Amino acid sequence: NILLHILHMCDAVVSGSTALHVLLPENTMDWTPTDLDIYVPKHCYPHLRILTHQTTPIYSQSTITFIVAWGKGNCHIDVVVTNTEVAVSPIFQFHSTAVMNFITADHIFCAYPALTLHGLSIVNP
Repeated sequence: NILLHILHMCDAVVSGSTALHVLLPENTMDWTPTDLDIYVPKHCYPHLRILTHQTTPIYSQSTITFIVAWGKGNCHIDVVVTNTEVAVSPIFQFHSTAVMNFITADHIFCAYPALTLHGLSIVNP
């Protein structure tokens, strides 16, 4: 699987609605994610540079350096390059606990399983 290879080689993770969709029981969802968010630490970006055509700069207070986005119709892929040594730093700054989850090449992580798996979340202050 190419995606798992990229996640492994680049210390990258999948987060956002795709990770949430994988975590939640199928019978509780009436939606399908239309985006794939891949978070990559800054030291791995040179390996992915060949894929990039256009980047979106991010405000300086963020742990995100820039985002490379592709889209076709309703489907989108965002490669989010962090300005830290780990890909997961921005995930813990998300707006709510519902999306503080990620998928690595080998594991699935949920920061707040007692809430998330019951369809509950808390707004991140």
